[in-house]
Amino acid sequence: MAVAKYAWSGRERLGLLRARDDVLVLHAIRRPDEIHDLTELLPPPAEVSEEEITGALALMDTMTVDRLEGPESTDRSTEAITQIIEAEREDKPLPAVEEPKEPAQVLDLMAPLREPVSEAKASRGDAGPADVHELPQPQVVNTDLGNTDFHEWSRDADDDGIYREAAGDA
Repeated sequence: MAVAKYAWSGRERLGLLRARDDVLVLHAIRRPDEIHDLTELLPPPAEVSEEEITGALALMDTMTVDRLEGPESTDRSTEAITQIIEAEREDKPLPAVEEPKEPAQVLDLMAPLREPVSEAKASRGDAGPADVHELPQPQVVNTDLGNTDFHEWSRDADDDGIYREAAGDA
């Protein structure tokens, strides 16, 4: 055994490192603040009557199946993958895919989304699409300061929304 320092989740931690058979095993050493009382995780005690226990056991007996048989318990995915692997291994063409007897039902995924929207429109008496207005372009007013030695320029909007350029020393 050896005491080892290792990095885990961005922190250095201590652990015990030992060899077990052909494997190295690292046991994390926990600090007291990392150990939690397991009684916090236990559910609260519950009173269970003999009738409830008898009913639960009877339900389990009726639902228990000794063997899984029939088409609903056949693993078709594993069988199909096995056939593909065997065909590839023996350089044979891939097995033919069976066409479904009935076409699959197509679900309209938008229907549940349209329903609340139409209800909201009906509740507020929506008269049609909203009016869209163009926003006015901001006006820029240049003030000629006459001095070109300024290194910094800033644009600030006044209270009336007009941008004025001002220069200052860097």
